[in-house]
Amino acid sequence: MSLSSESVAQLGVYAQLAVGFAGFSGVIGSFSRFRLHAEATAFRVRAMVVLALMEAVFSLLPTVIAGFGVSEQTTWRISGGLLGLAGTAAVLVMARQASRLYRVGRLIRWAAYVLCLLALATIAPLLAMVAGVGVQHVAAGYFTVMLCGVVVCAYHFVMLMTAVKLDDTES
Repeated sequence: MSLSSESVAQLGVYAQLAVGFAGFSGVIGSFSRFRLHAEATAFRVRAMVVLALMEAVFSLLPTVIAGFGVSEQTTWRISGGLLGLAGTAAVLVMARQASRLYRVGRLIRWAAYVLCLLALATIAPLLAMVAGVGVQHVAAGYFTVMLCGVVVCAYHFVMLMTAVKLDDTES
């Protein structure tokens, strides 16, 4: 069996976004100087790279699993289970790091926690679907978690862009 062409196309879009975010975060992290909060900025670069790599891997995973000839439903359940577990681990690690680093202001700290809660709010239903509750919607749950990853990457990208020091005249 194979995946539907719409699913493959959507996974391709996520893979392209992931590669773009990973590339931009690498360039920003390598060649930029930052105005303030270097530790928080380093965390954002790491978070973007990890999230972008996860997006790329999990964009390719369903196609790889489907290549073994399993049904589309089984493909999504296996992929969803792996994405749910990896996503939960990433959220826990990032929330722990964020709690140490975001001591500079309440708004930034709360933004980190809101993003973590958003991620968990999309991962929990995916894991429930993988376990058998509403299993017919597991592909939609998978794409929702992937979209959440893109949103978090975009947030970190915007925060990195605002932290870049453009030239020596800027103080």
